[in-house]
This record gives sequence, structure tokens and C-alpha cells, in this order.
Amino acid sequence: MSFKDGVSRRDALKVAGGVGLVGLAGCLGDGEQTDITVGSSSSGSTTYDNSQAIQRVVSEQSDSINFITQDAGGDPQSMRLYADDELNAYSTGNFILNQALTDSGPFEEPDDIDTFPLHGFSHLSLNLYWVALEDSGIETTDDLFGADIYALPAGWGLRDLTEQMYGEVGLWEELEEGVVNFETSEAASAMEEGRVEAAVVYSSNYDALPAWAVEVDARNDVQMVEMTDEFADAANEFAGAGYEELDEPGGWDQDVSIDVDSYPTWTETYPYMFDPDISDEVVYDLMEICHEHYESMQDAQPAILDYSDPDNFTFALTHTDEVGVHPGAADWYEDNGVWDDDWTRGEI
Repeated sequence: MSFKDGVSRRDALKVAGGVGLVGLAGCLGDGEQTDITVGSSSSGSTTYDNSQAIQRVVSEQSDSINFITQDAGGDPQSMRLYADDELNAYSTGNFILNQALTDSGPFEEPDDIDTFPLHGFSHLSLNLYWVALEDSGIETTDDLFGADIYALPAGWGLRDLTEQMYGEVGLWEELEEGVVNFETSEAASAMEEGRVEAAVVYSSNYDALPAWAVEVDARNDVQMVEMTDEFADAANEFAGAGYEELDEPGGWDQDVSIDVDSYPTWTETYPYMFDPDISDEVVYDLMEICHEHYESMQDAQPAILDYSDPDNFTFALTHTDEVGVHPGAADWYEDNGVWDDDWTRGEI
């Protein structure tokens, strides 16, 4: 496998409509406008909403950077579109990035890819867990067997992560019998109509829900599902994701708590990655806009990180041995005192 220049896993962050063929218009880093066309999960996901918030503020603050959010429908699709020269940037979870780097999962031959962009900066940490309708009778994860459940869209990296996590310990085969598949835009209505009784949900950067889960919150009475030891151990022992116990997942308007001391969650982190042909000045300037104007981004999307802290740019850079850090990002990290000498600096 070849790479365009090149992640030991780091600790989880601690903080107080489909794609068509897209033309990568604009000149890259020559003083004219640069189009950064960023592949994202589907509309309503946190990755999409984060990118939209960045897009809005970048358009206000820069005459030379055009940050364009593209709904690719999932991380694998974004990575394939990049490999086909239809995107020049994307957000991806580290679980899916690792699969692409090792030709596994959806990237097994002959579906492997051999072209990758360079690491830019982190933007998302997710804590995943189960919730159920209050009147469903589902109190623990053992009650999920035989129930109609939602495990996120089939094309998402988070769905693949969840399948593998439970599959390794023999839980997925029985759970899958009750899985109902649809896009996240249907989740609230599906629960409201009783088509599903429980769902995998996630809190973004500890403090926010994705737009689709906000709608679930508004239209349904739900509660957390207690993780039994078998399910908690599956998450804790799975090498493809992180594991974290929370006092209570954030972002809910209603009280979803149950009588437990803490909530086990499985976690995933996401960097933005940029084509080497995007100039170092453009990537540097983009990060500086995020650093200086993150509060305006938070006005549109509460899950946007507090980018006044340079460390919040770095937590998802976990495959830098295989895929390097974009020189523009590397310069920004050096100037802000957070460069790690263990990282690999990519080349343009």
C-alpha cells in the first residue's frame, strides 16, 4: 500500500443530500481563492453540522478560503471520493481510517484504497451509548435481544464499529435480528411510531447531541439503558474504539438518567484531513480562523470545540506514523507550542 506521506491512539478529549461529482474549483495556495471541499457524514450528523458551522464563519472571515461541506453519506464514502479526486478534504473517524490503512472491513481487496490526505486538526470526540423509550420495558442491554433497535445507518463508520465491537464477543448476531435500518432523519419518527424501541445515540464533545438526536429528545420520552457487564466488557476490551465511563452523557433537555453510578460508553475521535496540494498557508489560516473565531462557530453548532486551547486541535491525531501531518497544520502546532516530535510531518 502506498501513502501520500504520512496514529498511536491518544486519550479521549477532555474539555470544560448525497454527494454528486464535485469540481475542485479554485487555485490552491497561489493568492487566489482556494476551495476546500470537505466530505462528511450525512446531513444531521455532528461531523456535518461542525463542518457547516466552520463553513459559515470561514466565509465571513476569509476572502481566499472557500470551505465547502459535502454530504458523502459516511466516512468510507468520503475516503473513496477523495481517492477518486472528487474531494480534497474529509472528516473521518479513526476506526475507519485504520481500516483503510490496513485494507480491512469495507476496504478489503479489491475495494482497498491507496491514496490518503494529510492530517489537519481534530474536531470531534463521540461517546456512544444506548437509550430506550421509557415505556418499552428495556432497562438493561440484556433487554435489547428480541427488541426492535436502531444501531445507526448501515453506511456509517460508527455502525461498522458497533457491529465489530459486539461481533467479537458474539453479541451482534442475535442483536442484528432486531435491527431496523433507516437514515438518521427518520430516527425521531421511528421511535415516536414505535418502529424501534431503543437506539444507539452519541454525545458530541461531551456537551451536545447531533441534530437528529435533538429531534429524538424533543419528540420522545427516553432513558438511558444500563450496560450489563457483558456489554460493558465488549466496549472496554475492543481495540478498535476507546472506552470511557461518564457521570451522565450531555446534551439532553430531558432527564435521561437512571439509578447507576456511571455510564459506560464506547468512543471515537475525528480529525479533518487535507490534500497535500492545498497550500500550507491555507491550512494554517483555516486553523487560525478556528482558533480566533470558535465562539461564532459555537453560536451555530454547540459541539464546536473551544479552539482557544491549542490542545483541542490535536487529540484525534492518532495515525501519524502512516499518514503525516499537513505542513500547514504542523507550522501552526509549532507556533502554538503543541507539536509532538513523535508525529510525522507530511510533504507537499
